[in-house]
Parts: sequence; C-alpha cells; structure tokens
Amino acid sequence: MTLSRRVVLSAGASALAGSSVLAAPGQTRLRFGAYLAPASNTIKSIVGPWIKEVEAAAAGQLGFDLYTGGSLGRSPYAAFDLLRAGVSDIAFAQPNYTPGQFKQLQVLEVPFLTRSSVEASVVAWTLYERGLVKGFDDVHVLGLWTAEPGYLFMRLPVRNFDDLKNLKIRTGGRLEGEFIERLGATPEAMFTAEVYEALRRHTIDGAVQGIVSAHTFQSYRAVSHVLKAPFGVMSFALLMNKRAWERLPPELQEILTGKGGLHLALSGGTAYDKYAREIDAKFHAIGTMTYVEPSPEDIEQLEVAVKPLVDAWIERTENGAETYAAAKDILAQLRSRERAS
Repeated sequence: MTLSRRVVLSAGASALAGSSVLAAPGQTRLRFGAYLAPASNTIKSIVGPWIKEVEAAAAGQLGFDLYTGGSLGRSPYAAFDLLRAGVSDIAFAQPNYTPGQFKQLQVLEVPFLTRSSVEASVVAWTLYERGLVKGFDDVHVLGLWTAEPGYLFMRLPVRNFDDLKNLKIRTGGRLEGEFIERLGATPEAMFTAEVYEALRRHTIDGAVQGIVSAHTFQSYRAVSHVLKAPFGVMSFALLMNKRAWERLPPELQEILTGKGGLHLALSGGTAYDKYAREIDAKFHAIGTMTYVEPSPEDIEQLEVAVKPLVDAWIERTENGAETYAAAKDILAQLRSRERAS
C-alpha cells in the first residue's frame, strides 16, 4: 500500500471529506495531520516509515491520508486542540508548545539531563507509562519521542555563557526560557520555522535549537557561533482523536498500540540521533560556524543555574519531585545497561 499524501485547501474542506475518502472496501482510513513539510526529518524519517509499517501490519485493513505542510492547520501551537476537535484523526503535537497542558514533560527541557534523543525518548514514554505525565485525558496516546538535545546557535561571536548577557535568545519551552533568563539573556518564544528570519533581521541574537532543526529550517545560514552545551529536548506526542480511536475495531487498535509505545520511542529517537550526527558532520565540513566547547568553569556556572530552576519546577508541578526522580532513575538504568554492553 502506498503512502498517500494529499494536498487540501483548508481544514474545513478536508474535514468534510471524512476519514473514508478513497477507502477500499472494508478498509478504514485515517486523516493524519502534520504541520511540518514532507521533507522534514520528522515526516521523512519517522512518520512516513511508521505509516508504512502500520499499513503493512494491517494487511490492507487500515490506511492513512497524510496531510503535510499544515493543510489541516499550520500552527504547531494549535495542533493538540485541532486533534481534540476532530480536524484530524491522528496527528503529532509538540508538548513544549503547550506548556500549561503537559507540565510533567517539561522535565525534558532541563539542561544536561539527557545526552541523546534515544535517552530522552525512552524517558518520555516510560514516564507516561508509569502514569506520571498528565494532560492527555482528551486524546489517545500512541507514542512519544523527542528531538536531540539543543545547542545555542548565535549570530554574534561568543566565547562563553557570560557573553549572553542582555542578548535576545529564542527558546521553545518554559524551562528553556527560565534558564536563559538565569544566564542574563532575554528569552523570545517562537516556533522554530521563524528563527532564520528573526536571526537574519537581527530581531534575536541567537536560538536554542537542535542541530536537525537548525538544518531543516535553515537557521544555521544566519549563525556564526555554536555553544555546544546540551540544553533540553523538544518532544513529540503521536496522538489519536479519542472518538476516532474508539471507532476502530480491536484488531486495529492492537496493531497501532504495538507500533507505538517503546517501539516508537526507540525508532523515533534513533532516527533523530542518526540524522543529528549526519548534520553535525555537514556543518563542520561547511566551516562557516565556530564551535565553542564549554569549559569546566562554564559547566559549573550552568549547573549552578540549573539547580534552582529544577527546584522551582518541582515546587510548582504536580508530582514534580517524583517525576524528576523517576527521570533520573530511568537514565541511570539506561546508562548502566549501555556500560554493561
């Protein structure tokens, strides 16, 4: 079964089409809404292969109509609400862009916590599986994964984190913003697709961003220096509209469940880590950016800034202490297995 990519003029037009458009006799079709372009890493390396894998397992009983490029809604900030409203049957949202909804997942924004997308993705799913992540009551969760830890991409020369004082830095989540404030800079919340133009126009001086994101949205073209400190990660949640989920027969629910969960966390995390290594090599080969490695003094400064950030997050977050302790425990187990192998 081929992957169906459909271009529609408006969310309203696609909603009227219904989820049975082009369905073969006896086949269930689901509208998959994505605000990212088909060429993005998330679509090309994670969503596309996942759809093909599910369709193959369903042996013709289930198909997808993939609406990329925001044809069912362009704003990543509205993705969760559009799915709840039934504009799409299935979609991914980025919890960082709705911080009041998924407070526990903010733990993944803590600098220095995770070292890779695989680590962060497994932490995200395991926390959810343990019932520690709230905010998904109105949808059905299929899986969670994350991008790689972000770096600090700057259009201005920087030597260390003291050089950030009084500069404007793009951030993607609440904890990132609070961390940037503790370093003496001003956080500017914006979607990653807006970063290049903001850098080019000097509206911002830098951005916390993953390597993959900097490449996908071309912001690296406006950057001269990169501070390689592992900031937090941006997370993704693959979700189904609850009514659409409940309409599915049990055998299709079982297939979607089997292809989600830890399976999706590992495949999504692996895809991001692999692509991040490729892009990092490309950036070094281009040679237009100066990479700045944090000194031991920088690391000490950052760790001092992180602790009160985490303490405040724990204090204001339901199950905050338990969630943070669980995240640290999951990482310790992952790294112990890694050393043993």
